[in-house]
Amino acid sequence: MSEKAFKKRRVAITLWILPVVLVFSVYCVFLSSNSEATGASEPVRLTGDALSVDLDRRFARAEGNVVLEYKDITITCDLLEIDVTSGALTASGNVEFRDDEDVVKGKNLTYDLTSKHGVLRSGNATVQGDRMEGPMYVAGWEFRAEPGKIQIESGSLTTCDLDVPHYRIEAREIDIYVGDKMELRQLSYWEGKFCVLRWPYLVIPLREENRFDMPQVGYGAQEGWFVKTTYNYYRNPSFRGFLYLDYFSRLGPGLGAKHLYDFGNLGTGSLYIYELMNRTTNHVQSKLELAHKVPMGLNTTCALDFKYSDSLSLAGVLNTQVSGSARVQYNDAMGSAELSMDKVWKTGLSASDETKVALTGRWRAEEGPSLSGNLRFFQREVTDGFLRDDKYLNYRLEAANDFGAASARAIVEQYVKPKERREKEEEGEVDPLPYEAIGRTPEIIIEGHPFTVGDFPLRLQWTVGFGRYAEKASLWVGDPIIQACKVNAGINTVERSYRLGSASKATLSAGANFDSYTTGDKRYVLQGVLGLEMRALDNAVLIQGKYDYCGVFGETPFAFDKKDRKGLLTGRLALTKGMFTASIDGGYDFYTKTYRNITGTAKISPGKAWAVETSAAYAPESARMRDATGKLEIAASERCLVKLGARYDFSREALDRVESQVALRVSDAWGLEWTLVYGGTSKSKPRGILRGDVALTRDMHCRELRVSYSYTEKQVWLEYRIKAFPHDSVKMGLGDEGVLF
Repeated sequence: MSEKAFKKRRVAITLWILPVVLVFSVYCVFLSSNSEATGASEPVRLTGDALSVDLDRRFARAEGNVVLEYKDITITCDLLEIDVTSGALTASGNVEFRDDEDVVKGKNLTYDLTSKHGVLRSGNATVQGDRMEGPMYVAGWEFRAEPGKIQIESGSLTTCDLDVPHYRIEAREIDIYVGDKMELRQLSYWEGKFCVLRWPYLVIPLREENRFDMPQVGYGAQEGWFVKTTYNYYRNPSFRGFLYLDYFSRLGPGLGAKHLYDFGNLGTGSLYIYELMNRTTNHVQSKLELAHKVPMGLNTTCALDFKYSDSLSLAGVLNTQVSGSARVQYNDAMGSAELSMDKVWKTGLSASDETKVALTGRWRAEEGPSLSGNLRFFQREVTDGFLRDDKYLNYRLEAANDFGAASARAIVEQYVKPKERREKEEEGEVDPLPYEAIGRTPEIIIEGHPFTVGDFPLRLQWTVGFGRYAEKASLWVGDPIIQACKVNAGINTVERSYRLGSASKATLSAGANFDSYTTGDKRYVLQGVLGLEMRALDNAVLIQGKYDYCGVFGETPFAFDKKDRKGLLTGRLALTKGMFTASIDGGYDFYTKTYRNITGTAKISPGKAWAVETSAAYAPESARMRDATGKLEIAASERCLVKLGARYDFSREALDRVESQVALRVSDAWGLEWTLVYGGTSKSKPRGILRGDVALTRDMHCRELRVSYSYTEKQVWLEYRIKAFPHDSVKMGLGDEGVLF
């Protein structure tokens, strides 16, 4: 026997008789050679029941429970052979290839550790996407892998984890761009043994911004029943978009596209075009939108937008809207600024011309002053329609600085209430402002830092201020504009808590302010808050009381700084013992001589099984009950949840609102849900059923089928959803107007 053959045989025999698992460390010739070949600083670790090495050919072979580890790559199989010079390997028998969190399994694998190219036959892989709940399982006759990409021949994919999946998508070719998208060619959708759909080409994005949209089926009062479909096309992140093909039973077909582009230094943007062949007006409605954002250097970007839309009314009037906007933004570590300009033209039934200009910014030195401000100009000229002409210029500029012992800020402001804000106040959507317009030219406030005086138990903070104001109040129609200067001086305490034994504490704060106006008015404001809290019976009982005082002596000519007198005493008693909790609250204002409503609550909850809660309110001013509420929640098991609630209005002597919600799992596959809400007010809506929904759900493992009925909408809906895509579903329905799909 030659020396070469003897050396090879001796190594093989030695390895065969070693214990079950053998490890070749970095010091072996095999690993050091492979590290040099691949240019890697990390060694390859190979284990197996039996290992053999040909030192001359620099070739290794492992059999039985083979595991190869290299960087983020782990390969397990029954048999593995590797050329340690080139890094090429072949593996067979229960092959599993793991690259970080990506896993592919198959029968045979050829792979190059250096180039990371490989081929796996009869394989299956697991893929995870941003919008998916759970993995997607991909199988194929042959997998061809390269960095960032997997090509599959004769493949299929599903999110069903059963050996025989409930549904699957088959394709002649599948290209997976890891973490980006999946491209499928010559695909078909199967439900069990039945082929439901065939399609030549499909892209399934794996990123949120390139989401896959399911068809939308529904019904609208103007559109009738409709089907909206979206087709995603994707070449790369710089060239992608959506194609829209819709059909509306009353309006007709709609066709559109949205293209997203990236030109690098020239900017990014989108182009959207949509055409609706409106058969009710015999007019093609058009919509065009263009958006572009370009970096300008020096932390500055510019965004441009253009929109156009038109429609023909039933009366034959052409309505058009054209708008354009430009925005310039600047950002750095010390501040930011934004200038925006918007222009909107409307013609037709509603004709107007709007112009908006806005400038906002902030700046702050590392150790020094700060500046912030905004300016808004708005002008609207209305020719026709329900809107009203409006024009204003609002601005606010604030400068602040800390001088060590005190801080100062100066404000210059002009504010005119927009007519849109006034309309919302009239509708009760927002709280009304007490003024129509206000100006501060300027307002200067200096605040000292909190300090202590001797053994005085409170920390003090002084404030002085000066302001020149012009205000038009909104309390009365025709109120004149009041102009005056104001000087303010005040001393206030920082709120502080004091322990009064082991179970009690007190909270105290106070302040005094003086205001002098050039109109001759003077005002003194004294404020104080004293709170007491006591616990007893091992913290089972909590007693709280608070007196909130505000004494106002004198008048102010302005509405913006008006203060109301207050001497409000409130109290609360709470009890917590085991599964039982209860509380009662009330109060009395000594200035207005009015009582706060007395409210009480009680709750019994032994755990998660059930809970009962009641509450009621009593109005001392009218000496009668206001309302009472009761709630019941029962979780008999994981299969049954019941919630009931009711509110009784004593002034109407009727139930004001009744709610019930039930979720019942009848079996492992079937579930029943319903929600019923009864109520309403005489002002906005007569009493009746505000919501009445019932739904029957069929759990089909990886999919869900849901049939629901809405009493208020008088509609029945059938919804099919794949659980891995919770945000996308296929719906169809039936209502008073006919079929909704």
